[in-house]
Amino acid sequence: MDAGIAALLGAAVGAVGTGAAAVTSGWLGARTAQQQIIAQHNQADRQRRFEHARDRREPRSQAYADLIAQTQKLGTLVNVMNGAETYPTDDVHKVMEETTKLLRFRARVAVEGPVNVADRTEGVIEAATDCRDALMTLGSLPGAPPELQATSRTELIELCREGVESLAESLTVFVDEAREALDDNGGTSTRSGRPEDLLYTWRHEVERPQSVDGSP
Repeated sequence: MDAGIAALLGAAVGAVGTGAAAVTSGWLGARTAQQQIIAQHNQADRQRRFEHARDRREPRSQAYADLIAQTQKLGTLVNVMNGAETYPTDDVHKVMEETTKLLRFRARVAVEGPVNVADRTEGVIEAATDCRDALMTLGSLPGAPPELQATSRTELIELCREGVESLAESLTVFVDEAREALDDNGGTSTRSGRPEDLLYTWRHEVERPQSVDGSP
């Protein structure tokens, strides 16, 4: 092969090699840049989700804590009357008022969500209204359910006691669901204390009958 031709071929091969290397390098650079953009986008998306969860967690946790505290308050009122087996009109009216407040707190939980937590308030409300209805009948108050008016005093007192037990059990279910919802968002507590701590304190009181003045 002529030396000139060989030199030309060598130069051509070198140019092709350099061009291929440039193309490969450019493709790799573009791919790396694309991966970096995707990674940055994913990171930004995760950050947005985290901030959204953080913003939702506080009002949710407070709504849960408010419902728990109100349920405890209502249950304690009923438990005191059950312990003494006396049902003064003023005390029954107080239970009616506290039940209305509980319904408002329940509505707040329904707004804050999520749906699975809101659904767990059904048992709490049902038990609370059962207690209220039995107490209204015991107190001979207007508006007492007609189906309970023929029920004996002994049976009504037993209904009240069963209602408090059901209230405590339903609240346990709600607290478990609420805690999972907060854990899913990265939260483990509320401003008013952990849900399970609030529940433990109240259940201990519910399971221990009280006298009319609230003493053990």
